[in-house]
Amino acid sequence: MNQIVIGAAGPFLVAILIYAFRRGRAGMPFLVLTPIAMLLGTLWATAPDLPRLIGRKDLYDRLARDPRTNIFLFHYTIDQTETDSAWWVVAFLAMVASLMLIAWRELHRAETAARRARDAAWERRH
Repeated sequence: MNQIVIGAAGPFLVAILIYAFRRGRAGMPFLVLTPIAMLLGTLWATAPDLPRLIGRKDLYDRLARDPRTNIFLFHYTIDQTETDSAWWVVAFLAMVASLMLIAWRELHRAETAARRARDAAWERRH
């Protein structure tokens, strides 16, 4: 779980900085590209573990002992020192929840603006 959170955290933190820089506004590209970037970061960070998913245990074992896998966001070092903790799950869920909250907030803003525009148009006609 460590590598999943670490892989997703980089793009997430960049997105949060952009969101803060834009004063709490997020467009559709932000809402689509951020989870995609987080997925790509996660895939990169866990790349040395992927052979295990396709039944290539020999390749997985070789990669697990190779310090060069540190190119995948310090994968080797993390494997040597990692500890299991529920906090990694909490951190990942917090990232996902905050993105969902941002998306809900933007949807609410768009619906409110559309409702106001509709009401103003109705007032002009009547």
